[in-house]
Amino acid sequence: MKKTIPDEDFQQLTEYIKGMVLDALNDNDDKPIAVGIRVLVREGHCHVLPPTWRPAQAEDGATGEEVPEEIEPRVEVTEAGKELIVTADLPGVSEEGIRVWQDGCTVHIVAEDGQRRYRRVVDLPPVTLDVEAMSYHNGVLDLVFSPRKRAETAEWME
Repeated sequence: MKKTIPDEDFQQLTEYIKGMVLDALNDNDDKPIAVGIRVLVREGHCHVLPPTWRPAQAEDGATGEEVPEEIEPRVEVTEAGKELIVTADLPGVSEEGIRVWQDGCTVHIVAEDGQRRYRRVVDLPPVTLDVEAMSYHNGVLDLVFSPRKRAETAEWME
């Protein structure tokens, strides 16, 4: 039997992407940007995972914009059962100013709002982890990861 995803999930995904692209265009003064999303398909539904966009950079790393001094935020990585939780302190920024992306076993956290700019690279255990949830409340960002395959769980749980 061929499985389907509800049309309303695709409509929400389309609206999310449209909003994300328009926000990025409005926030970057016509500078090039890279936009990416991750989608989780589970139990017959399609869910958008945390946003991941950042200004596109020239080969020399310059974006052509003046950037406030970067602050390395305090980050804790804890295990809770089968999940790995990354908590970052990002006081003074709005949720819209936070960008998170995963590159293999590394998570990049960038947050900025006017005078503050946080940047932190967090190394995760050498297993394939997927983002399950992201929340931001009172200046604290929580990212929840879980192992992709049950067989890999034992590698970092032991």
